[in-house]
Amino acid sequence: MKNRLITLMTAVLILTLTLTACNLPIAKPPIDEGQIETIAAATVSALFTQSAYQTQLAQMTQEALISSTPEPTSTPYPTVTPEFTYTPVPPTLTPIPPTATPIPIPCNAAKFEGDITIKDWSVLFPGDEFTKTWRVKNVGSCSWTKDYRIYFHGGDQLDAPDAVAFSKVVNPGESINLSVDMVAPNEMGKYTGSWLLKAANGTAFGVGFNYNIPMTVNIKIEDVPDSKDPNTVYDMVKNYCDAVWRTTVGVIDCPGTGVDFKNGSITRTYNPILENGYREDEGALITVPSKGEGGYIEGRFPKRTIKSGDTFAALLSCANQQTDCLVTYELLYSVAGSNEKISLGNWTREYGDPKVKVYVDLFDLVGQQVNLYLMVTNEGSSAEDMAMWVAARITRP
Repeated sequence: MKNRLITLMTAVLILTLTLTACNLPIAKPPIDEGQIETIAAATVSALFTQSAYQTQLAQMTQEALISSTPEPTSTPYPTVTPEFTYTPVPPTLTPIPPTATPIPIPCNAAKFEGDITIKDWSVLFPGDEFTKTWRVKNVGSCSWTKDYRIYFHGGDQLDAPDAVAFSKVVNPGESINLSVDMVAPNEMGKYTGSWLLKAANGTAFGVGFNYNIPMTVNIKIEDVPDSKDPNTVYDMVKNYCDAVWRTTVGVIDCPGTGVDFKNGSITRTYNPILENGYREDEGALITVPSKGEGGYIEGRFPKRTIKSGDTFAALLSCANQQTDCLVTYELLYSVAGSNEKISLGNWTREYGDPKVKVYVDLFDLVGQQVNLYLMVTNEGSSAEDMAMWVAARITRP
């Protein structure tokens, strides 16, 4: 084995020397066998060392190549490149400020526009008949028909009806005057009544922000003023309910609940407006005869003793705007204990005639106890027969 190795090494050395012969010096002393073995061994060792180095270098290079070379991948199929298309850029939106959500308009809604008559806390007197009028505007979306009503809601009703129908159709945006006839109480003090509106289907509504506030009538009742005639000994206007009033239907209430052209009525006012539009500052009795032929109204005052100088006085006039008024006024008396009525004078008046100032001297009755009567008779019809006795009294000048 050792000899084979030496032989192999010797062959390798010879080959190496042959390949490098041109680089060896020509004139060298011969090398002995021991030197040859030593050189051969060194050469083999060097070759082995170089071979190992080259092998290691080759392995490192291969590893580097392997790590830096990407793994083979499948060749992708060609894809169709889409044609370029223009994509518009959306415009920048300008923010719109929010708007308030509209509030729906209710079907039935009213706006109070004012008191046409009888302002709040107007001073009236016991038994005064008056008409309260409110003005309202339709601010809803529905029309008000004649089936709509103004009706009593609470407080003091003041002898008014429970409800009054609208006089006309009121479309949205239009206004109407709503009027209710009332009578002032007999007791002094302050009185308030409230009134609402009612639709044809029964829905109640009013005024105010939520359209549910009632309208009101507010009055103040003061004591009846004395007659402006300083010589008055008996004020028949002030004491009108001392009398017993009757018509063809029998005895009627005093004060009345309003003007009644059918059955007749008695009311009083301290703000009378005469047929020429003039407003008197004296109290007045408003006497309305009953309907039909021979219709009348009569008031019998308590008996009293007539004294010297006693005189009956009054101003006779139809009420303003009662253009069909045609009546006969009459003053009568009966002696106490007798039912016989005797006329002291009569005066027929038609609307537009000059006013009549009446003075009747009662000297023939001095010393007697008598009942005085105020009587009004219609002249075929009682329509608009509102006969006024202004400042009716017994005076002693």
